[in-house]
Amino acid sequence: MMMLWLMLASPPPLPLPVPPVENAARRVIEWQLKAQPRSDAGLSAEEAARVRQLYLESIGRRVERVADEP
Repeated sequence: MMMLWLMLASPPPLPLPVPPVENAARRVIEWQLKAQPRSDAGLSAEEAARVRQLYLESIGRRVERVADEP
């Protein structure tokens, strides 16, 4: 019972900091989006623009997970 009172009297735990890996990944993606398209990609300018547009539209969408097969 004493432990319960101590837990109730203590301040709530601090939120966990954002892992540095997520910050680094975000910086890499932002840098890639700002960079000029590569000329050696093997795509025409129209195809590259379409791929980029589809990627930008997909940001923030949830991806359907496929169930693992045993």
